[in-house]
Order: sequence, then structure tokens, then C-alpha cells
Amino acid sequence: MTEWLMADEPVPSGYGLRITHYESMKNTGIDRAALERYIEEQIYTLPGTDRHREEFSIVLTGSRAIGLHTDDSDVDLDVLCPREVFDSIQRASLEKGLIKTPDSFFGSLKEDLWPKYCGRSLGWPYHSVLALEDIERQFDEYDDVALWIWTHARIIADPGGQFMRIKESFRGYPRDLLIRKIKYRWLRAWYWAIEVYPHHHGDDRALLPAGSAILMTVNELLRFFYLIEGKPFPNDKRLVALVGETKLGKEFQPALQEAVDLVVGKAEPELTPWERLDKAFNLVACEEDGGFYQACANAMLAAGVEPKWVEADFDNIHELLTGSLGRAP
Repeated sequence: MTEWLMADEPVPSGYGLRITHYESMKNTGIDRAALERYIEEQIYTLPGTDRHREEFSIVLTGSRAIGLHTDDSDVDLDVLCPREVFDSIQRASLEKGLIKTPDSFFGSLKEDLWPKYCGRSLGWPYHSVLALEDIERQFDEYDDVALWIWTHARIIADPGGQFMRIKESFRGYPRDLLIRKIKYRWLRAWYWAIEVYPHHHGDDRALLPAGSAILMTVNELLRFFYLIEGKPFPNDKRLVALVGETKLGKEFQPALQEAVDLVVGKAEPELTPWERLDKAFNLVACEEDGGFYQACANAMLAAGVEPKWVEADFDNIHELLTGSLGRAP
């Protein structure tokens, strides 16, 4: 059980903290009283405004928001407020020396203050302050990772539902945009495997690009597995752990994980580096089994990708290299 010092003490009267979603903290390992104390003493005291409760939406992100935390995982809080409030807080915090840059706000405690809120075993508590307009822009631009983070965030306080309105605005990708994203990730995966991997290797200096090419191919395929179902994908740190929630990920993640294990030397350490890398490449490229390609092709067709495009496969690479699908590699 996670240790929170002073967690059983009553919250001092007069705090008046508007935690509106107590139930959203279930199964996070976070004690309500300790969380309230942290918000009151570290967030609702930020300079630049005296209307914290009326202007601050507070959400939990990171591993504790999605159930992947351990006892010592950090407590990741994001404070969201209107742009004018954000700018005022930035200016005041710079003047007081609370932050070091005018471009972002990242608040963390000195290590000797952790136990006051988190006990000796819990990870680092910290809070970022962000403008709601920037979050809304990420939704408008269909930023995949940002969409995933914010749609999985657990709301603690949200005056007037200002964040919830943004969160609920995502109802899926527009069809044309989704198809473009699917094509982009599919071609990027095979760009790394076909164009970057040193197939005729004879120099150990090529070990780095070889290993990187395989890992990049795996990452792009994992992102593809999400998009093919119309879902935004998490950041790289979460991809392997969560991709099993997709149909293709559940089926093919074990083989891709084996490829990663070969690259990093976790699997078959008795082989030479090049033997492991070539074996990993064969797993990623599925050269011994066409079932992977057919499954992905069927998924693309079901998602609305044109049959001729699917059939042409890597012959479409010019669309990636010219940047017509997105940023060229």
C-alpha cells in the first residue's frame, strides 16, 4: 500500500477545495487529503491571480491516470487556465524566481518537502501550468499523442466544465485526415525497415542505424495499430504496454516485442549483434509469414484506404518522401 504521511489527518477547515471528481482518483494510489493539501498549498498559492478556484482546471495525467503506476510513480498534475491568466502567472512566477523560463511552467518540490504530501515511497509530485487555448489548439490540429493524453486525463477540478468541453469535442478523426495518417505511419514503418536498415552490412559502425531502424519500424507499426481503429496513440513510453488494447496489437505485439528484445540483447544473448539484428528484422518484416501483411491490408481497406493504394504498398513511398502525407523523414 502506498504510504502517504499525514494522509489520515482531516483537511483543515476553510480550505474549500473544489475537487469535483473524487471518484476519478480511485485506483490511483493517491490519498484525497494529501492531494487536497498539495493543491491548496502549492497550486492555489501561485502568484498572478487571486481567483484560482474559479480559473484553474486541474487534471491528473501520467501513469496514475491510466492504471500503470507503481508505488513510486510520480504524481503528474496539470493546471489548465485561460491564456490571460496563464500569462499573468508566468510573469509573476518569473519575478518571484519560481520558474526559470518565460515559455513554460513546470513546478516541482524540493526533495525534502516530498514526504509532507507523498510519504517516503511515493514518486515526485509536480504540476505544469498550461493555457486552455493551447490544449484546444492540440485538439483542433488532431495532435495524436496530445489527444490521447487529454482524453485519458482524470479531472480533479473543472470550474464551469471548461476543460471537459474541450475533452468532449473529440469525436474521432475526420475521414480524410485519418486515412492520411494511416498511410503516413504505414509508409514510415517500411521506410525505416527498407531504406534505413543496412541490409548489406559489413561494418560494425552500422550497428547503431540498424538497431535504430528496427526500433523505429516497431514504433511506427504500433502507432498504425491505433490509427487503423480511429484512435489516437500514446507516447512512445506507453505504446508497447498499451497496444494490446487494439486488435492488431493484441495479435502481433508479441512478435514485435521479441524483435525489440533481440535488438537490445535481452533475447538470445549468445548470438552476435548482427545475428540478433537480422533475426529481429525478419520478425519485424514478417518475411516468414504473410499473415501480418494481409491482416494490415484488410484493416486498411476496412478503414477506407483505397484498394489501389493498398495494393501498391511501398511503391507509394514518394508520397512520404515529398511530404504530401506529413513531415518527410
